[in-house]
Amino acid sequence: MAPAREILLADADVLIDYVVSDLSILQLASRHIGQVYVLAQTLETVRQLSVRQCRRYGIQVLQTETDVLLEAGTLAGPLSFEDWLCLITCRNKAWTCLTNDRALIRTCRLHKVVWRRGLRLLVELVRNGVITATHALQVAQVMHQQNPQHINDRVLIAFETALRER
Repeated sequence: MAPAREILLADADVLIDYVVSDLSILQLASRHIGQVYVLAQTLETVRQLSVRQCRRYGIQVLQTETDVLLEAGTLAGPLSFEDWLCLITCRNKAWTCLTNDRALIRTCRLHKVVWRRGLRLLVELVRNGVITATHALQVAQVMHQQNPQHINDRVLIAFETALRER
């Protein structure tokens, strides 16, 4: 029996990171790790990515359920409305939140929501022989250049270590 595949719900930061570096990584993740989804409200905030591109790269666009919209509308704190939608959806469906955002990661931990850094996909794809470590490092370096707030030097060093330890 094949192992259960994860369902990954990407936040805007992960989508943008892969749009600027290599969107095909999300397609490979959907094939080899677990289906990648994005909420329609999240996609609306990512100007660099369209529904058509999502379809082309195997990213499933999901309409947010009304009860999730209502709950997120009552929440305040460190997250954007769209990030609350992502967290609540992952909590309700027992999905994995795919993010590089420290505030979302902290809040996922507080709410006991499973999360994974977007860079972790690269490590797993290398580990499974889908891409090379060189390619993964090139993708991560582009992300670092484009998004130094979330993919900072410390995160990049930890990523390089994870690649070597794979």
